[in-house]
Amino acid sequence: MNSTEADKSKGKAPLIEHEKEKHYDPENPPESSGISKEGLYDIENPPENSRISKVPTHMRVRNLAAYEPKVVSIGPYHHGKLHLVPMENHKQTARDNLVKASKLTLKHFEDEMKKVMETLKMFYVDLDSHKWNDDAFVELMILDGCFLIEILSGPYKFHKPYSTAHPIFSEHGHAIYYDAVMQDLLMVENQIPYLAVETLWNCRMEIEPGVNAVSNVISQWIWIGVKEPGHHILDTHIVGLLEVGKKNRKPDVKVRCALKLYQSNVQFKKSASYKDMGFDKETGIFTLPSIIINERTVTTYLNMVARTLTWSASKTAELAIYAHLLGVLVQSAKDVRVLQRYEIIVNELSNHEAVVDVIQEIVNGITVPDDVRTKHRSVLKDLNEFCQRKTIRLKKVLYIWLLNLRQTHFRTPWSGLSLIAAIALLTLAGIQAAYAILSYKKQKH
Repeated sequence: MNSTEADKSKGKAPLIEHEKEKHYDPENPPESSGISKEGLYDIENPPENSRISKVPTHMRVRNLAAYEPKVVSIGPYHHGKLHLVPMENHKQTARDNLVKASKLTLKHFEDEMKKVMETLKMFYVDLDSHKWNDDAFVELMILDGCFLIEILSGPYKFHKPYSTAHPIFSEHGHAIYYDAVMQDLLMVENQIPYLAVETLWNCRMEIEPGVNAVSNVISQWIWIGVKEPGHHILDTHIVGLLEVGKKNRKPDVKVRCALKLYQSNVQFKKSASYKDMGFDKETGIFTLPSIIINERTVTTYLNMVARTLTWSASKTAELAIYAHLLGVLVQSAKDVRVLQRYEIIVNELSNHEAVVDVIQEIVNGITVPDDVRTKHRSVLKDLNEFCQRKTIRLKKVLYIWLLNLRQTHFRTPWSGLSLIAAIALLTLAGIQAAYAILSYKKQKH
């Protein structure tokens, strides 16, 4: 990859926590990177704090899922687990493409990896030496290292040899799998040292001269401005949070639930189809299709969205956008009541709180492509701008006051009559007091 290719790329750069602001120029790496051009480590003596160990049992038993990769294994600790096997074929595809692009042989890659094999083994505190003999370990480092290079440089690779239908390395596949893969790559037991990836990267030097240490490149793919990338991807992420996370974090779109939008004079309207869904900034009308909430809703929606991931994104994006918008709008039972009043939610469950749980479960189970996420954020941005308009502030204040008055004192006919009676009594008392004062003054004169 070079800077020219990066500029031509139309895909979204694979970042964590914030959006990419500039492309990495391999010929002008960041200053004070702390990494030499020759490599990351002293081959004979890797740093003590670079060792990769397993999570202690007393921590693991509290939350097993937190330490278990869901999509891909990286390194020896989780390799071969049944649910992670499907990704192994894609690792081989990544390796074959990188070897082919280098115009070298696979044996050349193996020979280079064997030179640092003993050092790499030292990184793993709990390595099973019987399972991971020299040949098996070298093959693992090559497969996992090539996969990391390809998945992290995804947007720069869309014009490369992968077909548009590839489930992982195409633009569509990358958008679907990137978040899930990155979550696995940030697990402490699911790491390989940058030394292994750098060894593969250096094999490409013959076709990409001038490329510096791969840790610099990877740090720019996932964080902007990291000076000390650490020893593997999890280290880079931690350093990114500590060094530049707060400084570079951009303010997100303000999220308003259905009740807050209603109080800000946003009017909801039920639409006949998903195609009519949207927000009109001029009228303040938010149009949404209706959804029936019952015990079958979660299963049905999750399966529908899963089907759309392999279908045409342009035809099915509205379904995923709608699900995510509902997740934003419905934060409490009060939000359910607002949307139910406009028949956008049809509740067939026992209470409003159950509806909140169903909708949040749907949203948490959905992975959507970046283009869908962008459209979703666009709607939220329009809603936010509408709610902040200065021209409607006075009207908004009056509207909120009247709305709160109605919700507080007019929930039932009896509470409304009680309030009216109280106002009438106060008025009569005031009139009586005024007459008493006037009579007193008249008598005095």
